[in-house]
Amino acid sequence: MWSISIAITGSAAAILMASAPIIGMTSSQNGVTLDNSKVAGTATLFDGSTIQTEGYSRIHLNNGTRLDFGAGAKAQVFATHAALSAGMTEMQSPSGFEVDTNVVKIRPSGADSIARVKIESGRVYVTALNAPVSVMNSQGLLVAKVAPGVPMSFMAQGATAANSFDVTGCVLNKSGVAIVDDEKTKTVSQLTGGDLKKAVGNMTHVVGTVDATATAGGGASQVVKVTSLTVTKKGGCSTQAAALGASTAAAGLAAAGVAGGVAAGTAAGVGLSTTALVVGGVAAATAAAVGGAAAAGAFSTPSNGG
Repeated sequence: MWSISIAITGSAAAILMASAPIIGMTSSQNGVTLDNSKVAGTATLFDGSTIQTEGYSRIHLNNGTRLDFGAGAKAQVFATHAALSAGMTEMQSPSGFEVDTNVVKIRPSGADSIARVKIESGRVYVTALNAPVSVMNSQGLLVAKVAPGVPMSFMAQGATAANSFDVTGCVLNKSGVAIVDDEKTKTVSQLTGGDLKKAVGNMTHVVGTVDATATAGGGASQVVKVTSLTVTKKGGCSTQAAALGASTAAAGLAAAGVAGGVAAGTAAGVGLSTTALVVGGVAAATAAAVGGAAAAGAFSTPSNGG
């Protein structure tokens, strides 16, 4: 039977309870360090507690969230989110709980969605085990929707602005609104500014800034003010158009303004591979480009459910 290996005096416990509410319980196989105290078995978890693991460990929060940690993980856990600074965690939550890293924030799409997050060598690896997982930058702008079976990695882009947008995807016309569909991250953005009609129906490198104050149309999740457009490949967008109920024709597209321009032909030296993009100051790539799906990690103890 598991037991707490360190005694806490009544007065010390009273001080802890007075300073922070109880948000759940933690349990471990090989012990954890909880708020600088070594604990074996089960222990009470307070809002803002820091956990460091030696082996597989689990946290059950009062709001229904489950967090599993691999060996060597470190995180500060709050009622609404966990700040992961090292190692790997797996999250399932019915309450909109997030895992926050120094690079991105990760949120499952629903109560049954399971997200796995791993920090290694300056990158954040995100795996969606059974349903899409949303990845946002520190300002809450959507960077990517990670699909099951397609793990992705993310890293900060130095001094790049937090609202920067640098994506290559199909530019389409949906209900008179220009949108760009990024197949890799499963995100759709509305485009404003630039000679958008020349880009519609083509694979295009789009650079601009995300306008967090604007309301997006055409089924997009955000509005991007275009700085430059470069057609990287003519055509090839029919499948994406059909999937989104959009058109590859520019007819009916609203006037787009005069900022930026479009260069026909294949772009040279745009600085993006076929698996990488930059949104909101964060560079994203499929895990296959940085070591394969195994880079997303695995638990030595089965952790799904329970």
